[in-house]
Amino acid sequence: MKKWSNFIVLFMIMLFLVSQIFSLPFLEWTLSGLSLMVMLTSLMYSRQLPKWFSIVMVAIGSMILLDQQADWAVWEEALTKNLPIVCLIIVVPILAVPIRQGKYDEAIFSLVTTFKGSLKMFFAFLLMLFNFIGPITNLGSIHIIHSMVGQLKLPKEFLAKVYTRGFSSINTWSPYFASVLLVIYYLDIPMSRFLPFGLLLSFVQILLSTVLFSLKEAPSMKASLPDASTAVGGRKLTELCLAFVGLIGVIIVLEPFVPINVSVLVTVTLVLFSILWSVLLNRFKTFLKEANEFRSNIIPRQANEITLFFSAGFFSVVLSGTSVSGHLNFYWEQIAEVSVFLLILFTIVLISAFAFIGVHQIVIVSSILASVSPGVIGIDDITFAMILLSAWAIGSVLSPVAPMNVISSSLLNVNVYRVILKLNLLYAVLLIGAHTLVIYGVHLLRVG
Repeated sequence: MKKWSNFIVLFMIMLFLVSQIFSLPFLEWTLSGLSLMVMLTSLMYSRQLPKWFSIVMVAIGSMILLDQQADWAVWEEALTKNLPIVCLIIVVPILAVPIRQGKYDEAIFSLVTTFKGSLKMFFAFLLMLFNFIGPITNLGSIHIIHSMVGQLKLPKEFLAKVYTRGFSSINTWSPYFASVLLVIYYLDIPMSRFLPFGLLLSFVQILLSTVLFSLKEAPSMKASLPDASTAVGGRKLTELCLAFVGLIGVIIVLEPFVPINVSVLVTVTLVLFSILWSVLLNRFKTFLKEANEFRSNIIPRQANEITLFFSAGFFSVVLSGTSVSGHLNFYWEQIAEVSVFLLILFTIVLISAFAFIGVHQIVIVSSILASVSPGVIGIDDITFAMILLSAWAIGSVLSPVAPMNVISSSLLNVNVYRVILKLNLLYAVLLIGAHTLVIYGVHLLRVG
């Protein structure tokens, strides 16, 4: 069952990419059928909370469409709404293969020895390191960094703060993260236009994390770092820098000239870049072997994300055709009339609160994107995107089912609620205030 499921997933991705070149009617209904098969298969392998949220969204959406006697075109749109995002999140981890093959993680670890005992500098370095390797390794970055710093015997509290805060800060800007692509995909914002504002939010997160750690958390933390003893792998670090710049640069340069969805462009770039990188490393045969192993484990490894994104896309299309959409737009408009500052704060707190009780951000964000028009509530699309991505990042810090929290708590053998409530709650509250002020400032500049 699992073997055939993974072949179907791969076939779905290949057919989707073909459909972006050739507009053929049979491809549309074939893709909708494959999307349904993959969603149902992933549902079988999903964990309890993502599984039940997905079942509820699909069940409610299906009942509404049946009641409305919607034609097949509406079902097709609902089933394939988030297909570009699903293809991306499936493909992204393949980039970890050339990074392992090239031993770039060892070169990064050599930088640790340059800090000579400065825990505050090391904390800031790790936060920036997440923003450096995270966009191209996604959740794998937590494992990579953990494998590098695990031998230093640092306090679990230190590592939990680094992993959570570092990884969540990528959610606001990286074109290789589903959060960013989902928002700019729905709002139809060019990546090159949004990137500076996403980086601004990430910078605020890193700055706040560093200041909070330096002034309040570091003084009470007993830890030490080794003195310099290993040479820094300069060549490997340079290669990694060039790869990072190349990956981001290709998207920014090509997006205005390539008439395809940005998520498709990112997916194709990831695959081609991984192949080229392995060829340059003279590890292509090894790459093919690891890529095949990766392909054979797409399900169940990524079942939760696949299920949630498919079901949330399905539900958002259904929601946009109901009166609920109008009501949500009305409520947001009423709050905006009172104060745009209040609207920003309300939206971030709402999504974060739902995330804390286990509702994945994609459920609420997709519903808002399908129902609320930024122009109607008096803000522009960039400001709206910043609000939603800020909420997504903060929600991931507070969510007990967020993959980064699950992975971090598992690696450190710490209860996930301890990671959230004791180690990062103050940070999340301060970040809500900081992001609200920054986004409101951007709003004033753009409307002025």
